[in-house]
Amino acid sequence: MRHLLIFALTLGLAACETAPGSGIDARGGVMASLGTAPLTPASLLGAAPAAISARLGEPDFRRAEPRAEIWQYAGGDCSLFVYFYETEGGVLGSRHVDARKVEGGPASKDACLAAVLAKRNLPMS
Repeated sequence: MRHLLIFALTLGLAACETAPGSGIDARGGVMASLGTAPLTPASLLGAAPAAISARLGEPDFRRAEPRAEIWQYAGGDCSLFVYFYETEGGVLGSRHVDARKVEGGPASKDACLAAVLAKRNLPMS
């Protein structure tokens, strides 16, 4: 039940718009790579699904919708959610990142990303 509640709350964020400077250009292009720079929640914005999975691995949960996908990564006491939406060019690009506590409520995106990376034994950079 608790996981259902967390998932339902995150679906409410699915309508969020792209933040200015998110990496998605006016033509709808997305970043094919996140490079080797240290990861932050903001650096995940505008990335293609392949770029995210190249740095974070496969998500623990994936939900596909028409023209959108939601990926969930478990980080111990939190879950990191990456929302992908189809751009005008017809490709998926990440448009929103959120973090939620397992028991419900918002979590620090930075701390949750660090927990996801630590759980998967991946470096931040």
